[in-house]
Amino acid sequence: MNENRTIHLADVPIGGKNGFLWNRLHSEREQICEALIKDSEERLQARLRKLDDALDRLMSGSYGICSKCGRAIEESKLDIDPVLALCRDCGEPGTAASSEYNSDDLLLDSLNPFDTVLLRTHNSDYRILMLDPQNGRALVEGGDYLREPNEALVIGSAIPGSDFKSGSICVGCCLEMWVNERVFLTSPIKSVHVRRNSIAESAQEISAALH
Repeated sequence: MNENRTIHLADVPIGGKNGFLWNRLHSEREQICEALIKDSEERLQARLRKLDDALDRLMSGSYGICSKCGRAIEESKLDIDPVLALCRDCGEPGTAASSEYNSDDLLLDSLNPFDTVLLRTHNSDYRILMLDPQNGRALVEGGDYLREPNEALVIGSAIPGSDFKSGSICVGCCLEMWVNERVFLTSPIKSVHVRRNSIAESAQEISAALH
């Protein structure tokens, strides 16, 4: 890792989607730097290198372009893990997409539209109505901050310092979501239950499915 790498504030995007991406990447980078002070695990260092590389690509204008073939990386994949450097065809060993899953993990692509995930964390209860399980789009309600249903993008689960599990909800992990263009992280999950709902055809039925 290049220890002399610097970022000039004048070059940092401060608005729009690039600004949001920079803030998300840089926020995780800061968290890992803090963790490295206490724990020098190789996987944290590897993730830090990927974050630095992604920040460099964002600054140079090549973010979202496959480093191997030059084709665009699917936005849905970057939404799940913004450090991806290779497209689906080229693959990338060791990324979130190749993480191993436990048998009790709830995979989003195993759900049907309008299924409701009842999530209990150490601090709160959440209801997650899956609008499109394939890309994680959902309505989420619960806790102190989401007192009313909010449209969100369910990203995946992780324990700090461990591999990120995209597209999954895992007991013992924190669930990451995007809500109102901000990263929302729950406290560790204690239990997950799925309530199967019939296809909702109106806003009233969607609201009813949440309660």
